[in-house]
Amino acid sequence: MLFSPYPKTRREELFDREVELGELESSVERGERLVLLLGLRRLGKSSLLNVALNELPNPSIKIDVRKTYSEFSSVNRYVIGKMLLSGMSGKKRLVEEARAFLERVRGVSVSGFRVEITSRDFSITELLEALNDYGEEAGRVVIAFDEAQYLRFGGATRYDGILAYAVDNLPNLTFILTGSEVGLLFDFLKPDDPNAPLFGRYHHDIALERFEPGLSAEFLRRGFEEVGVEVREREIEDAVEKLDGIPGWLALYGYTRVTRKLRHGEAIEEVLREAKSIADGELSRLFAYSPRYRVILKAVALGYSRWKDIKDYVTLKLGYVNDSNFSALLENLVKSGYVEKREGRYTIPDPVLERVFREL
Repeated sequence: MLFSPYPKTRREELFDREVELGELESSVERGERLVLLLGLRRLGKSSLLNVALNELPNPSIKIDVRKTYSEFSSVNRYVIGKMLLSGMSGKKRLVEEARAFLERVRGVSVSGFRVEITSRDFSITELLEALNDYGEEAGRVVIAFDEAQYLRFGGATRYDGILAYAVDNLPNLTFILTGSEVGLLFDFLKPDDPNAPLFGRYHHDIALERFEPGLSAEFLRRGFEEVGVEVREREIEDAVEKLDGIPGWLALYGYTRVTRKLRHGEAIEEVLREAKSIADGELSRLFAYSPRYRVILKAVALGYSRWKDIKDYVTLKLGYVNDSNFSALLENLVKSGYVEKREGRYTIPDPVLERVFREL
C-alpha cells in the first residue's frame, strides 16, 4: 500500500526514489566503503535503505542506533556488538557461510543460526575483520547504521576511529550511515577536522529531498487510486500546500483517510495531532535540558527569522540570555534538523512541525 505509514521493504512500495535507490545500490557495487544517506525526518531514508539491502545480493546487517540508544541508554561496544550479532542471527546463509570466520572472534559463540557475545573479551574490530574476510568470499558485506548520529554516545568506544580503521583496512565492507540530524551526524564524523580519525576519508553522500508540489499531488492521486477511493482535486491541492512534500506526512494523511474514513479536514488535523505527539517525544530531552529550546522553536515558527529577532523574543519571554549561550542553543536546533539556516535567516523546514511549534 503506497500510503502505508511504516518503512517500506520492496521497490514497488517506493514512490519516485528510483534515482536515489540506483545511486545507493551502485555505490555498493562499486565497492565504496562509506556511504551517507541524508535528509530531513520522514523523507523515506529508512525505506530506501531497506529496499536497497533487500535487493542487493550482498549479505547485510542493519542496526537502528536510535532504537538501540533508547533501549539501553548507551551504544557501548557490547551493545553495538550485540546488535550486530542479532542482525546475523537467523540469517541462514550469512551464519552458515561466515561461521568459520565468526568462530575465531574472541568472545563470540556460534550455535545453530544464533551468534552471541559470551565474554567481555569481545572486540568490535575483530568482528569487523572477520566479516571483511568473509566478504572476500561473499563479494562484500554491507553494514548499515540507521540514525548513525547516536553513535556519538559510545562513551569510551570511539566509533569514528573504528570506522576510520575499517575504511582504511577492510576493503570488503561497505558502511551505510543514515542521519536525520545531519549536523549532529557530521559533528560525530568530523570529516573536515584534521584532528579527527575520519579526516580526509572519502564518503559518498546521497541526499533525499522533499517532493515538489506536482509530485506530491501525483503521490496522493496514485495512493487513492490504488485503493479505489475518490477524492476532490482541491482537497489534494490543499493537502499538498499544508504538508509540503514530506512523504511521511502525505502518506499519513492518505492512510487516515482510507482506513478511518476521515474527511479531508479531519485527516489534516489527525496528521497535526500525530506530529505533536512525535515532536513531544523527540524533543522531550531538549526541553528538559533547557526551556529556551521550546521558546526558540516557537519564535522561528511564528516567523522571527533573524538571529537578533529570535533572541529578543526569547529574552522577552524568559529573561536575559547571553549571546554565546543563545547561539549554542540555536545551533543545536539547526544540527538536529528542526531549524534550517539559509542566507542568515532561520526557518522550520517541516511545515507540519512549524504549525505544531506555533502552539508550544
